[in-house]
Amino acid sequence: MIVNINFDQVLAKADNRALTMVENGLYSRFGLSFHSRLEKARLGCIGELAFEEYLIQKKYIYSLDQTDFAESNSDEFDFLIGGKRFDIKVAKKSTLNNPTDGWTYGYPEEQNPSSKDYIIVGWVDFNKHEVGFYGWITGEKVAKFPVVTKNTFAGYSYLTPNHEFRWGVLIKDIDGLIKNL
Repeated sequence: MIVNINFDQVLAKADNRALTMVENGLYSRFGLSFHSRLEKARLGCIGELAFEEYLIQKKYIYSLDQTDFAESNSDEFDFLIGGKRFDIKVAKKSTLNNPTDGWTYGYPEEQNPSSKDYIIVGWVDFNKHEVGFYGWITGEKVAKFPVVTKNTFAGYSYLTPNHEFRWGVLIKDIDGLIKNL
């Protein structure tokens, strides 16, 4: 599902939000430089802003996690919908190919996936200027997947140990999930 957004506008908002988060103490679990931390935060913000736009377009009721990074160095979730905690995860799409069920996603072990009710997985394509969401999975199910340090599909090393799963396990009906909450 590709979200209908003004990509440049989302990018500008994400840049501002990411800068504020990093400047106010967003936790760097990777020990990265300021610039690299900013880039990672920016990618996450793009995903969150695009998902929020999807919720607005669908007229779904939600609330945002309002963590103040000056007081806490990480958030617990991204959205609260129907009393359920949602975590939005996107990967930077670095191929011309569309995502497939064979792709793998690594959810950081230290982010305690079982503390989230639902995890939405998607991608950001900077070449096509689009954000898409492939599907959802419960945090409880993610926590049961093996923890690995290398992506088994693409072969790159993760920066921290991750629960890894194939995109094919994601349930693709995001609307159905949210409507039933």
